[in-house]
Amino acid sequence: MKKSILILEDDSATRFLLTHYLSTEYDLSIYENGLEGLAWLEKGNNADLIITDLEMPKMDGFQFIARARNDDRFRDIPILITSSLDEAQARKKIKCDCPYFQKSVELSSLKSFVSRMLNEV
Repeated sequence: MKKSILILEDDSATRFLLTHYLSTEYDLSIYENGLEGLAWLEKGNNADLIITDLEMPKMDGFQFIARARNDDRFRDIPILITSSLDEAQARKKIKCDCPYFQKSVELSSLKSFVSRMLNEV
């Protein structure tokens, strides 16, 4: 059975690339913002990994991470961040020690990292 990844990304080109690189090996659920992703989780869906951007409309990645980490149902799902924000600046606002990939990330490196993360789950 394929592992599942929840992807939160508002940029259509990045969504397309992530889908292209990850869909053959993983079941993907893709949403354009944290609010939609949180609603998906709250409906009882589960993910083995969450990949989130930080800058999104409605609910950004900072808010999503805070909500997910404060909810017992989602607290233990690993989160990987992909963002164009400077990592040092972003980490001041993030309340977790999540892996961080600066955009534009080398997608083969991201795919390898995702594979290693999910093999540990």
